[in-house]
Amino acid sequence: MALTAPMLNQKLFVMLRTTVRPELMTDELLAAHLRWMVAQEARGAIFASGPFVVPGKARGMAGGMTIVRAVDEHEATAIIDTDPFIANGAVEYELRTWMLMEGGFRLNINYSTGQFQLG
Repeated sequence: MALTAPMLNQKLFVMLRTTVRPELMTDELLAAHLRWMVAQEARGAIFASGPFVVPGKARGMAGGMTIVRAVDEHEATAIIDTDPFIANGAVEYELRTWMLMEGGFRLNINYSTGQFQLG
């Protein structure tokens, strides 16, 4: 379609996480998950990630979402399956292919103070 031709059209993969074994969500497992997440982010595999927030539930107990950069669904699954939350059975996920079309972000850099704001 001509209207979508100039849009980003970036294929990404959305992992919708569901906590299925809350008793396994220990501080140690959370630390392992966060170390894994930071490592995946550093290698460029993570576009965005975070827990869903539901009043009355501890953070992470309502599941979450991770957007993965991968060539195809097979590669996305190979990346995701190494997440300690998944590998230890505390979390299950649904994987969906997503096309990033519209949106944006703003970056403000103040040279004199060396500060920045992302919004």
